[in-house]
Amino acid sequence: MRVTADQLIKLNRWLRPDRAQEMAESLTNATTIANINSPRRLRHFIAQLGHESSGFTRLIENLNYKDPARLDDMFRSVRGRADAAELIRKGPVAIGNRVYANRLGNGDEASGDGYKYRGRGLIMLTGKDNYEAAEKWSGLPLVKEPGLAGRAKESGIIAAKYWNYRNINSEADEGDLAGVTRLVNGPALANFEDRKQWLLRASKIWPD
Repeated sequence: MRVTADQLIKLNRWLRPDRAQEMAESLTNATTIANINSPRRLRHFIAQLGHESSGFTRLIENLNYKDPARLDDMFRSVRGRADAAELIRKGPVAIGNRVYANRLGNGDEASGDGYKYRGRGLIMLTGKDNYEAAEKWSGLPLVKEPGLAGRAKESGIIAAKYWNYRNINSEADEGDLAGVTRLVNGPALANFEDRKQWLLRASKIWPD
């Protein structure tokens, strides 16, 4: 199914026209790869990716924290407000290497894996293990070139291949938002209400 820049701007009025065009091309290609051939499938696809990418405005995790309290609250590896303030002073690379160290297949803080394999893409791949898994089902060299996941075209391919890999169309066909969310994000159904709002917005743009 074709996705247009105008449709994406209706979905998110804050989306810049140039980004809307770029993402429309990526998503149109993705719908072909993932056999998203009905409005219902497209609505669920758009809703999940819209949530994960802040309305298609963000394909790379923002680690440019300003508030030590928030950074400390977000990650267990941050050791209090003073430690958070020092990490913020050092910048996003230091933050990424600390908060994702020894997690998700990453090495220790000195390895640089935390920042290298920070969240990217329309499904926000995070951690070396997830990049390795995505490389297998996408065919893209994501471990060697993790930056590919943060580019519009490649992020659409990755999202589409993931959609196929998890057979998410079956849940979308049933209109099961919880089932789709579980396959995309895990059993905790994180930020379910926001995903529901994206689905409601998408339903107005791509009705049956």
